[in-house]
Amino acid sequence: MRTFMGGLAFCTAASLVAVALAQQPRGQQPGPTVEERVSALEASLASLDTRLQLERTRVGDDAGQNELALAGRVQNLERLVERLTIDVQRVQRTADDAARAAGAAQRTAEQAQRDALR
Repeated sequence: MRTFMGGLAFCTAASLVAVALAQQPRGQQPGPTVEERVSALEASLASLDTRLQLERTRVGDDAGQNELALAGRVQNLERLVERLTIDVQRVQRTADDAARAAGAAQRTAEQAQRDALR
């Protein structure tokens, strides 16, 4: 995050300088042509892009650490989902067992009622 903000601040400063330099002072000879200005800006942008890529690929960069932290969180969530799946399966088995027991109890009660009426 620090490198991103630094790069953003540098790009903003470079843009302001480029705009200030692009304006011609009154009463002076015309400066470089638009094509020359564009090529200079493109060269500056390429240099900034290269610097930013070097910062991003630096060992121990915050982005890499963030990726590791996110990967750890994802693994923890996957384990939690697996545990929850096992718990749901256990509850389903318990519910099935309870339904079978309730059915057996109902049949036993019906049988007892028939026996009582005889």
